[in-house]
Amino acid sequence: MRLEIEREARAGNLQGIRDFIETACRQAGVERSAAFDLKLAVDEACCNILEHGYAGREPGPIRVGFDAGDDRVVVTISDRGRAFDPKNAAAPDTESDWQHRRVGGLGWHLIRHSVDSFSYESDLDAGNRLTLVKMTPLAKASTGSE
Repeated sequence: MRLEIEREARAGNLQGIRDFIETACRQAGVERSAAFDLKLAVDEACCNILEHGYAGREPGPIRVGFDAGDDRVVVTISDRGRAFDPKNAAAPDTESDWQHRRVGGLGWHLIRHSVDSFSYESDLDAGNRLTLVKMTPLAKASTGSE
């Protein structure tokens, strides 16, 4: 099952992207906890694109692809904003009391803990592409098998 959505990188469009992931997961028979994890990871990635990738620029496109197989869901997020390699994301402070932590900075931590693997590619001509992989057996009812 392959689905795709494209929206302009505006805060008002984030709910539509979340709804797209939720609906696609439901149609593919993805279990609820895995669907929640995917929705969280996609939301965090798209928020980063809005806040950092297109900061100071006109909003560009965010394209989200959803591909469900027998044992995994692959979500690709493409944009034309500034490149940012997740390897460069600072590790968050998860040890201090919450009152002493800076606001923000948990996005990549949440993404890493919500999916089984991810990869990132950036190309001046093609833009940025984040691929998120969540291992999850699909529900039998949705695949037609018993």
